[in-house]
Amino acid sequence: MRKGIRLGISLVGLCVSAALLEGCVNANEIAMRVGAMPGNAAELRSMQIERFDTADERQLLTEATQVLQDLGFTVEESAPAVGVLAGSKARDAEEAGQIAAQVALTIVAAAFLVAYIPTWDTDQIIRVTLSSQRLPNSSQTQLRASFERVVRTNQGQVRVEQLHQPEMHREFFNTLRNGMAARGERA
Repeated sequence: MRKGIRLGISLVGLCVSAALLEGCVNANEIAMRVGAMPGNAAELRSMQIERFDTADERQLLTEATQVLQDLGFTVEESAPAVGVLAGSKARDAEEAGQIAAQVALTIVAAAFLVAYIPTWDTDQIIRVTLSSQRLPNSSQTQLRASFERVVRTNQGQVRVEQLHQPEMHREFFNTLRNGMAARGERA
């Protein structure tokens, strides 16, 4: 009888272990996903890249520097020889709706005697990276602008989000194009 109980417990333990292991993700699958291109990579690249009718990368990056500064960015890295420019700006990330929702959730949790720590965004740093490339056999230069934000919460957690809003890229490129046109008129 004892042997049967032990065998039954062993089988139950084995079944539970198998069920738990089934839910585990293979480490190789995770490694394959890290750094993988998003499914919409071509669409993102199309939004982030503009061509300008100038062969002078240095002039384009100089104008881009001025546009970024006009938009409140501080230029942190500038390497015109290799066509790279990076900047950032700090902004408040608090939203009344997000805070109100977290407070309401805390009250509801407390009503059910459940501890809940409200978390909301407090500040953010918006970063931009520009890379330029003169197109071969052409009088055009291609410029790619990538935006992201680093968000900090009231609990000290940090997350990084890519910013893929078409209007943000459009505004930057239109302002840059207008600046390049005005520079051409002044010359």
